[in-house]
Amino acid sequence: MLTVLHYVADAMWILAMALIASTSHGALKRVPASVKMPMWGGVRLARNLALGIMFGAPLLIGLGLSATSSAGGLDGQGALILFLLRVTLAGAFATVCLTWLRGSLRTLEDEGAVSV
Repeated sequence: MLTVLHYVADAMWILAMALIASTSHGALKRVPASVKMPMWGGVRLARNLALGIMFGAPLLIGLGLSATSSAGGLDGQGALILFLLRVTLAGAFATVCLTWLRGSLRTLEDEGAVSV
């Protein structure tokens, strides 16, 4: 049963990462390389760095949680809590990344830096 939870959580994380990667790739095509993308708090970063952070952070956290899950040493309750954490964070990261990307592209469209 614990192995099934591990695989289901991995599948959810893979779906979230695929969604983030797909939309980031679309933004990469739309945003010119010279444009700095808005981040939180008014900070602007280069396009590749901004998209890399938005993809890399969830990837590293997901890999860390997956390694923790597969390392063993968890009882049934611990495995269930880790499963629920992984599934919740996968959805949360996808939502946050897509919301940021939508807002960032809207801001760039309003500034005329990106075509509609």
